[in-house]
Amino acid sequence: MIVVDANILIYSLIESDYTPPVQKLREKDMDWRTTGLCLHEILNVLATYQRRDILKLAQCKKLLEHAERFIKVAQCEVKMDAALAVAAKYAITGYDAQYVALAQSLDAPLITEDRKLRDAVSGIAFSMQEYLAQ
Repeated sequence: MIVVDANILIYSLIESDYTPPVQKLREKDMDWRTTGLCLHEILNVLATYQRRDILKLAQCKKLLEHAERFIKVAQCEVKMDAALAVAAKYAITGYDAQYVALAQSLDAPLITEDRKLRDAVSGIAFSMQEYLAQ
């Protein structure tokens, strides 16, 4: 089991240079978990892509539907007091702290391509490449 943040899920939805490592990540561990916040972050990314004319509205709607189906299965509850304590301990955002708190509560690694977050919580958060090399 792994915890994934929104950037990993976006990479799984939208074809990019990150597609091959995301596919390898799925092959290594198919049990992905995330927070309810993840859907809000996905929505924001898709809205930005649509606004910048990178994707059409219809494409964004389909991708959002895929994300909603995934999150319906993968979403786990995060205790906000635990997230607040994590945010204070590591001096990270409340958003990032939710992913970290979830990973800690599940005793699972957090996979993220957010270097700043990985640096703040090393030993908890790993890049796809780091996790795949284990």
